Amino acid sequence: MALHLRLLQLEMYLPNVSSTSDLTKALGSLKRFCKDQHNIAMTAEPFRESDHGQVSLVVLGTERASVERESEHLLTWVETNVTGQTLKLSIQWKFQ
Repeated sequence: MALHLRLLQLEMYLPNVSSTSDLTKALGSLKRFCKDQHNIAMTAEPFRESDHGQVSLVVLGTERASVERESEHLLTWVETNVTGQTLKLSIQWKFQ
């Protein structure tokens, strides 16, 4: 049985982010969303630049099609629910 992992790395414009505390608040809804999912892991890069944030998300599962669907749903969720805009997006498949 194969385990499919999809790594999503986002660099985002996040208005009014000027500290680690602000970054944590701006990504709070995403963190809560990911916490409720059994197949998604999230980590945020440390604060480095005003109005910017970087997030890495991993979606995993045993079926490639379901991992792909869940990844697309996650990206849609981010665009809809996180105040800001995606500037860069990198998506990579990892197989185990």
